[in-house]
Amino acid sequence: MAKLGIFGQAVTNETSTMLPSQRHAIILDEVSRQPAVSIRSLTERLGVSRETVRKDIELLAQENKLNQVRGGATNIRTKEPPMASRPLTNPKGKERIGSYVARMIPDGASVIIDNGSTTRAAAQALAHSHQNLTVFTIDLTIASILIPAATEITILGGRLDISENCTMGLDTLDHLRRYHAEYSLVGVGGLTAQALFTDFSLEAANLRHLMMQQAHRSLVLADRSKFGVVGQVAMKPLPTNASLVVDEMPPKEIMAALTSAEIEVGQA
Repeated sequence: MAKLGIFGQAVTNETSTMLPSQRHAIILDEVSRQPAVSIRSLTERLGVSRETVRKDIELLAQENKLNQVRGGATNIRTKEPPMASRPLTNPKGKERIGSYVARMIPDGASVIIDNGSTTRAAAQALAHSHQNLTVFTIDLTIASILIPAATEITILGGRLDISENCTMGLDTLDHLRRYHAEYSLVGVGGLTAQALFTDFSLEAANLRHLMMQQAHRSLVLADRSKFGVVGQVAMKPLPTNASLVVDEMPPKEIMAALTSAEIEVGQA
């Protein structure tokens, strides 16, 4: 039985006569619809050799249209999905991460908190279970959530990113440098075996790295929707005080990279 390809054309064993531009269109269509695609699946879809698919992926990666990884390709995202839609992605997993984090942080602790849907889930868990927290955050929503659980909340000043409801920029970095906390809760744009931690802007990546540096212990929160996602900015290596918290263990390729980098992983 013939398979349907892009624009509805049939993909059969005769597709080896397909033009390179047609193969590239199908590969990019596959990558746009899922975080990662394997050479094996593309070989079956296109009816060509593994070597042909590998060369196609290599060319598309050189054109910055996708990210070449071992055994396949992943999409390159230039921006994160809108904040309004992010809490709808894997909400149960983010809730588990939030509850796990809340169990790790004692009452009365000082905490630096990044913006994001997973850090907001952690803030919700802290608000329901903690008291006497000292909070430093860039996220106005998180500041409001934690009012019942905190004795002091500092919103780190800077330019307000209206779409994220948080502060950003050089002023925010300067303000953050004045403080040190026992813990920091930090988000991440994506997690891959090659680049490890990635983000969608250099501004966000630098701020998150400083949040880790300004804490005695840092927890990087990443639910399974971040696995295989490649942001356009490679984050700096995590400091030694940082560990990763996930809702399920990453694929073996990512776990191997985390182990090689000596990054501790906790599963909620």
